[in-house]
Amino acid sequence: ESDGVTRIDGIGTQMHISYYENPSIQKSKEDHYVQMLQLMSNTGKLVKISELDMGYVDMSGNTVATADMTDKQHRNMADYYEFIVRKYFEIIPFAQQDGITQWCMQDAPGELGTGWRGGAPVGLWDISFNRKYAYAGFAEGLKWL
Repeated sequence: ESDGVTRIDGIGTQMHISYYENPSIQKSKEDHYVQMLQLMSNTGKLVKISELDMGYVDMSGNTVATADMTDKQHRNMADYYEFIVRKYFEIIPFAQQDGITQWCMQDAPGELGTGWRGGAPVGLWDISFNRKYAYAGFAEGLKWL
């Protein structure tokens, strides 16, 4: 923009994230997300979250396959989705909100490490298009709109 001609009206962030069972890592991820939103907000430009999807990392640092997810792990993801969406609406002023794009509507088919996050619980719906707790968490976050 320093050339006086170029105008950038918005800034976006790809958010291929994971929930971490390790509380200190998860807290760090949340703190950095909030800091990122604050920095983006301070630009005065439109702010968009694009390509939002979430995997799951256990206490040992291993990615958890969809087939191995527990009810508690699904609920943890839902809580994190709510946090992500809520913080967007809390921190980004209304005039700068350009939206949130959920990248994976349903869980990725296949085995871990295949295709786009294959075998990972990245969707708001499962592979058969049944709503997951993640869907509810995302919807709860939208209440802040």
